Amino acid sequence: MKTLLGPTLLILLSACSHTINFRASHFAAPVVSEKQWGGHVALVGTAVTKVTVVNDITSNPPSRNTLTINEDVDAADLLLVRNIGLDASLSLYRGLDLYLDNSLLGVRFQFLNHGAGPNNWVASLLGSYGERETSTTQDPGGTAKSKVISSQAGISLGYTLEYIVPYFSYIHEAHEVTTDVTNNSGNFGPYKDKGTHQYYSIGIASHGKGLVYGVEYSRLNISWDRSSKAEPQDALGMKLGFAW
Repeated sequence: MKTLLGPTLLILLSACSHTINFRASHFAAPVVSEKQWGGHVALVGTAVTKVTVVNDITSNPPSRNTLTINEDVDAADLLLVRNIGLDASLSLYRGLDLYLDNSLLGVRFQFLNHGAGPNNWVASLLGSYGERETSTTQDPGGTAKSKVISSQAGISLGYTLEYIVPYFSYIHEAHEVTTDVTNNSGNFGPYKDKGTHQYYSIGIASHGKGLVYGVEYSRLNISWDRSSKAEPQDALGMKLGFAW
């Protein structure tokens, strides 16, 4: 029994999963810059959605028994320090902003009451696309590398007050993940995974020049092709920066 216990514990301790983090807040406020070439830059702190696409990158072949969502959540995830990211925008034309949301590059068009001032209903449409790479290494043991392709489409509706705009937004986000694994037994993959995240968010954001700030609560519905069920998630995000 003791002879078997040692190797078993060693195998369990050496197992290493490959998890991809996705930002759980996107701050899709319904207002854009009032003037051409106006914009903003801000730091954001958000919770993350943790999607595990390889359960053990060291096994032969790599273990992909099931795709798990938010299996291991720690204090850093809850305190919004797991994912510190960048938001930026630049007005290309009246009512149309080009924006950056970490690795996503998109456009936001305010089709309702652009430049109308406070005490008005406002609304915008948005769409974005982005690619990134992420990896996990167990040394010694193996390496997993993933290419993540993401796209978004959404709508936001709010009501402008003097300096802030309370809003509601809906975003549909689609992800495609391609993963290759290299370990002591050889090269494996590419493995394919697909998933969607739907965001129902309420928030408060500043508008106009000067200090940029915002806070947003989101309810996420998360569905991936190898997950046994859709997973809900509650997320909170905060934003701070400067607009010109």
